[in-house]
Amino acid sequence: MFKQSRILTLLLLFMLSVTLVACGSDESNADSSPSDGQAEDGLSEDFEVVPEEGAELTLWSDGDESLDWAKEMAEAFEAEYGIPVTVEEVGQEDAPERLATDGPSGLAADVFPSTHDRIGRAISAGLVIENFWPEEYEEAFVDAAIEATTFDGMLYGYPNRIETYALFYNNDLVEQAPETMDDLFEIASNINDESDKYGFMMEPGNFYFNYAFFGGYGGYVFGDGNTDVSDIGLNNEGAVEAVELIERMRHELLPAFALEDITYDVKTALFENGDLALDINGPWAVEGYKSAGVDFSVAPLPVLDNGDNPTSFSGTSGFYVNAYTEYPNAASLLAQFITNEENLLRQFEVAGHLPPREVLIDDEAIQSNPYAVAFLEQVGHAVPMPNIPEMPLVWDPMEAAVANVWNDGSDPQEALDKAVNTIEQAIQEQQK
Repeated sequence: MFKQSRILTLLLLFMLSVTLVACGSDESNADSSPSDGQAEDGLSEDFEVVPEEGAELTLWSDGDESLDWAKEMAEAFEAEYGIPVTVEEVGQEDAPERLATDGPSGLAADVFPSTHDRIGRAISAGLVIENFWPEEYEEAFVDAAIEATTFDGMLYGYPNRIETYALFYNNDLVEQAPETMDDLFEIASNINDESDKYGFMMEPGNFYFNYAFFGGYGGYVFGDGNTDVSDIGLNNEGAVEAVELIERMRHELLPAFALEDITYDVKTALFENGDLALDINGPWAVEGYKSAGVDFSVAPLPVLDNGDNPTSFSGTSGFYVNAYTEYPNAASLLAQFITNEENLLRQFEVAGHLPPREVLIDDEAIQSNPYAVAFLEQVGHAVPMPNIPEMPLVWDPMEAAVANVWNDGSDPQEALDKAVNTIEQAIQEQQK
């Protein structure tokens, strides 16, 4: 795959009239230099990437602690390569859209961050250069991160963080994390009955969170590893079991609430005030709960009654190289540099983001953090959110299906059949 990928990259760069040099180049073309001999296809077997002379780079970054880390990385990269890097705050949620408009006009960053579920359109449009070292990354990073940043069989991203959600529990209200969903129901019911606290909350209509139950029971979004949009598994037997579990939550644990009442802000505020015992949330909630003074722990999601673990969605953030960059070699080296072992560990220390490099999971700094350990354990059961362009068509119909069951008592099978029909029609419209 590497040779094929390199060929496509070189063709793309040639079309863009940039200065990347392939094999057989003369001395005046010094951007990339083959080292030991030539392969039969004319490409070097051992491809060395050399930054372009006079390169200057711009790096987009999320704000807050991520921005602090990015600035530190810019200084370290310049110290090692002599290439100045300007850091601008453009978050991973906005960067792909900015790239679509600013890339062709030369105003976008050379290297930018993105969540894996937002980058698919930019890649399909040819706005992103693939990862120069796919085999190295496939060997060093967890499978979920590689799968999430791979498109049509080619690795584009340089993964830097991975996250999923897990179970938070208030240590003052819960002695031990529930191991099964039946345990969770029992603990939460007792708290509901014996105190003025709430036993359990999650965002029941949010497909990002409730997909864990769909996947755990055998449902799936798209077939063939979430790439076959003609095969939707969101109204099969397992999907119905997932909605029946959510329906049970509504009747046994949260009978007084409409779906719309249980928002992220509502349950977060309750947990911060010590009024909620169990909460499904992500690592982004840790600092807020700590600041609120809650004594809490984090555990993997409880096992379902079929004996399987809930398969939470995982999100992988990565850095990507702008196809319109004047300096593809230098930009790729920057993306590689900031995602190496040392610098991803530094990112964890500065910003708390979980690094998806295999070797770092056992690092003492991470193993000494009980929250990180719990989330990484859940990552082992997680699946990447689909990154294909059809995925945005799934969220609203699935939320509507659960809302119809929760609020109106609709039959789960009928609600899911309606949702899948809506998704199929939307896909057909998009593909016209």
